[in-house]
Amino acid sequence: MGKNWAFTWVQTMAHHRLALFAGFGLLSFGLLLGWLWLDKAALQVVYPDLSWLFLSIVLMSVAVGWFADSVKTGFLQAGLSGFIVMLTLGALGWLGFEISAQALLGLVVVISLLTSNLIHLMLSVLREMARGVFQFDALAEALNSNNVPIFLSNSTTALGFAFAAWFDSSLHDLAWMVAVGALLSYLTVISWLPLILLSWLLEFRVGSTSDRHGFGFIAQWLIKRPKITQKTVVLSALASVGLLVYVALTQRLVLDALWMTGIFFGVFLGLFWFFWRRFALALLNVYLNLIALLFTLVIYQSWITVGNEALFLTLLFIPMGLIVDDGIHFFTRYVRAKNRFLNDTPAAVKYAMASVARPIWMSSVVLFAGLSVLLLSNNGLMVSASAVTLVAIVISTVFILGVLPALLINGKIGAFIKNTNEEP
Repeated sequence: MGKNWAFTWVQTMAHHRLALFAGFGLLSFGLLLGWLWLDKAALQVVYPDLSWLFLSIVLMSVAVGWFADSVKTGFLQAGLSGFIVMLTLGALGWLGFEISAQALLGLVVVISLLTSNLIHLMLSVLREMARGVFQFDALAEALNSNNVPIFLSNSTTALGFAFAAWFDSSLHDLAWMVAVGALLSYLTVISWLPLILLSWLLEFRVGSTSDRHGFGFIAQWLIKRPKITQKTVVLSALASVGLLVYVALTQRLVLDALWMTGIFFGVFLGLFWFFWRRFALALLNVYLNLIALLFTLVIYQSWITVGNEALFLTLLFIPMGLIVDDGIHFFTRYVRAKNRFLNDTPAAVKYAMASVARPIWMSSVVLFAGLSVLLLSNNGLMVSASAVTLVAIVISTVFILGVLPALLINGKIGAFIKNTNEEP
């Protein structure tokens, strides 16, 4: 896909807004008609859980509007999130699936995924506007820089649940829920969201320092302290070895799942290598994803012992998309900087921290606030899914915003990446 595709796409949408509104509206209405084929008795059972999900969406949207200092962004978050939930259930109605308590867990994954997608794209728009770019051009640049990571995040999440359903047929409906929701989320982000932003101007942003500089100060602080990066490399290596030994000796369920996740992350490695053309970076991302997932499962298993293998398999994949998502966004921005204008690794890390670290942090805080509400649900599966996701949010955020920049800035790791065919 050419680098100017987003500008052409936005320009085409701007010239055909009315026709596209009508076309997308008819398609969406057709999907929503699928509600007529949903099992009404099953819906009655899950209505309380749906109520908690919509309350979670409202709270997350308020948080987005507050942190982004944009009321309109909060309204967009709420409207599109609710819209995706309704579309996903309608699509499943057309496909003839029953909505069960387990399948409803897929909506937790879909909402988490969409929230992250929207925050990354909207903060990119606001960042470009803060630099003095008009909203339409800012939208095109945001789509251009976020399309690949959003596509990768959604596709790897859907692939993960398809993989889980292949091993355990009881996860079939859950996998379909996530796959359909992930597809509709991606299509909404590149269709409805641009149309809305081409018709509705956001708040004035020129000069906003928080939008423009992000978390670049963290990278600058690490660059000036090489001993900190060296200690981070040593401690992360020791922690990884210690974690693997602990899992091998005490965590049977985690150990049994390790070989399966190894195959799964092998597929991820191939996808990342294909899109980034840098094997060392793909390998580093997969390593961090795998360690973050293991830490999440060990902490959760220590907190709430899960003896049921089917439930553990479900919980294994619930936080997967969120853990992988943060690394995808960070490395995509890092690779973009290296490809286009920054050959110096520390400078590329600083660029990534300035442009994408704030959206990662905000999506983590917003999701933590929203998913905490689901802990009050009477649905034990939803409580378990929310709890393991909350643990994953903390672990992945620490890894991506704390450990990863230090690893990349460190001279030895940087030399390894450079010597492992980093340049395409």
